[in-house]
Amino acid sequence: MLKRKLAVLLAVIVVMGITIPALAITLPVTTSSSYTYVASGTGWLSGSGSSHIFATTLYGGRRYKITLSGPWNADFDLYLYDENGNRVASSTGNGSGETVYITPAWTGRFYIKVVSYRGGGSLTIRLYRRF
Repeated sequence: MLKRKLAVLLAVIVVMGITIPALAITLPVTTSSSYTYVASGTGWLSGSGSSHIFATTLYGGRRYKITLSGPWNADFDLYLYDENGNRVASSTGNGSGETVYITPAWTGRFYIKVVSYRGGGSLTIRLYRRF
């Protein structure tokens, strides 16, 4: 019922041409695909070709999401390696925002590597676990 009322309200705002500078609506997340924040780390890349490595323990059978955010004018790439040095996930899109998902088969040490394809600046890695 709340969603329907909200949709009607937003439709009225659009039809009447009303502009609301900042309209933020937070609805509770109740789906099983929710991720919970676990940890974060920060670093700095000096320019093209530079890299930064984070180490973390991931638990077998649990689903994780790892996000990277950096400066708007850079192109950073995100790689995930297992304890044996095997690349198990990567995200190499254009820009500095990247995301990888993984469900490790075993519990162990994993390494998150951020590489600058172009540009430099500060970066933040965030680790989430699915519940």
